[in-house]
Amino acid sequence: MMTKRERVEIAMHSHKKGNNCGQSVLLAFQDLTGLTEEQCLGIATGFGGGMRCGSICGALSGAIAVLGTQYPATDGVSKKRSVGLTKGMVDRFRDQFGYLNCRELLAVKDIHGTPIAEELMHGDHCGTMIGTAVELLCDYLDELKEA
Repeated sequence: MMTKRERVEIAMHSHKKGNNCGQSVLLAFQDLTGLTEEQCLGIATGFGGGMRCGSICGALSGAIAVLGTQYPATDGVSKKRSVGLTKGMVDRFRDQFGYLNCRELLAVKDIHGTPIAEELMHGDHCGTMIGTAVELLCDYLDELKEA
């Protein structure tokens, strides 16, 4: 099982190669999702730039996509669970940054991420959100496994 740091490093490397925020987060969890690199890149293509219109941050969208692969909504019961899990991830991201939308997040001059994201993505605004989304999702998935 990969560590949080290893996942953030994968996401950082992906982002530095030019992949968008959602692609970078999804690629960091490729081992869990079972998706190929091409599938990760394809699924998250439209997540960058807040779905290309300044809306929901691509890093958060990528995290929610990963969450959906682990807890899919296949019937009424699992759909209700999925809605709650998605809200939980959204709340964690909002608690960290205060905003959800790319446009608003980019306007924040002094963004603060989680510890590993701060260390590895220092000075990279979107990188900080990517790394933080990865860390938050790692923690969330760990909590869900323990529950």
